[in-house]
Amino acid sequence: MSLNKSLAAGALALALPMSAMAASDFKVNGFANAGYTWVDSDETYLFADKDGSFNESSHFGLQMRFSPNEDVPISFVMQLLAKGRFQWEVNADWAFINWQASESLSVNLGRVKLPFFLISESYDVGITYPWILPPEEIYGFSNVPFTSVTGLSLDYTHYFDETWVNAKFISGRDHTTVPAMSADIPVEILQFFGAAFAIGGEAWEARLSASKVEFSMNIADALLALPVATAGKDAAGNAIVTPTALLAMINAAEDGDPTAQGMIAAQAGIGVGSLTQGVYDAARAEQTAALAAGFAGGAELEALFGAIPNGTGNAEFYSAGFRYDGDKLFFMTEAARRSVRGVPFPDTNSGFFTVGYRIDKMMPHFTYSVLDTEDSILVNQTQTSAILGLRYDIEPWAALKFEMQYTELGDDNIRESGPLMGSPLPSTGLFNELPDLTTFTGDVPDEVLKLQVALTMVF
Repeated sequence: MSLNKSLAAGALALALPMSAMAASDFKVNGFANAGYTWVDSDETYLFADKDGSFNESSHFGLQMRFSPNEDVPISFVMQLLAKGRFQWEVNADWAFINWQASESLSVNLGRVKLPFFLISESYDVGITYPWILPPEEIYGFSNVPFTSVTGLSLDYTHYFDETWVNAKFISGRDHTTVPAMSADIPVEILQFFGAAFAIGGEAWEARLSASKVEFSMNIADALLALPVATAGKDAAGNAIVTPTALLAMINAAEDGDPTAQGMIAAQAGIGVGSLTQGVYDAARAEQTAALAAGFAGGAELEALFGAIPNGTGNAEFYSAGFRYDGDKLFFMTEAARRSVRGVPFPDTNSGFFTVGYRIDKMMPHFTYSVLDTEDSILVNQTQTSAILGLRYDIEPWAALKFEMQYTELGDDNIRESGPLMGSPLPSTGLFNELPDLTTFTGDVPDEVLKLQVALTMVF
């Protein structure tokens, strides 16, 4: 039985647009993932390391729909979602008023889900797809760091016998945070426009989408607030203060200050009686060089952060995907492009393909996914992943999933702008690694093995 057909217990109502749900006074649906993740790395990769994590793929959600009057085509919809990777903080993922303007047209006003990809609207309902979570290279926060906006959406669906067409248009604004280089950077979405077009049948769907967002974010302020940045600034300050103090002490020793003479002699490893002008000159030359290096290091740090703009930028997202979900064969492929301007985040090309085959209640499946980073200045996340998985359907509303993933980081990028232009920027993939603030590179392994198990259900 196909994944779509196995949703009779309630998951289909979660995965489809609200226009497809039957009206009722009050309806509650829920979904959950309970997962465990382990990686063979001391460095944290997507919220997990060698100690293992129950947080990366675990989440819980409730969707509520209230229709005050069945004769009036207006309802109120809210979806509350809590994720382990975000400390189980509860957020309103959806919260909107739905007006069924006609049999084909649905209008939503409020906080609405963004239709970036094929399964964006059912991303958190794990019973609807074979993986524990969809491939992070394209669906993860590293590619698209926000999934909802507050605004208006139009959803139009028309049926032609066994074929349907769908068009979605969304416009809105919002406030969110972007996780980057182990910092949560506040972002104001000034304006979002998006459109998606799909055509499909009982077992297949093809889809295109395009979106543009204008935003404002203070990257430098967020990075400067990191403990590693504070330590870097303190180290740069000490590199100036210490040799300055020692130069003053050398001058005092030359003027006959006995305390200063004792300290200079101790630093040189000689007795006070052995102090000569040559000793003073050598000590002065050493501290002058240290002071120059301190100023140079401080200037380099200042130049690096000065090159990180605080202000507005814009990004464009494009995607194309196809899914076939038959009685036995499951196939899905998707490709996406992200272009960013105005801030030093890179452009990315990402994509994947998945093949699965059902054998009674089991579906073994294989996925290959790619994330390619272009025009890197601060971060290079180029990597490829191969996922071998098994889904076992316990019931139509519950499935047990196992996955083994091998990820290999990509090649260095050569910086094309900024104060480090021309220097290599090694890939850190999707490791949660704090960068070195003088090079913005990290020390992570070139490959990582990831093992996961999860129970997913709807109710």
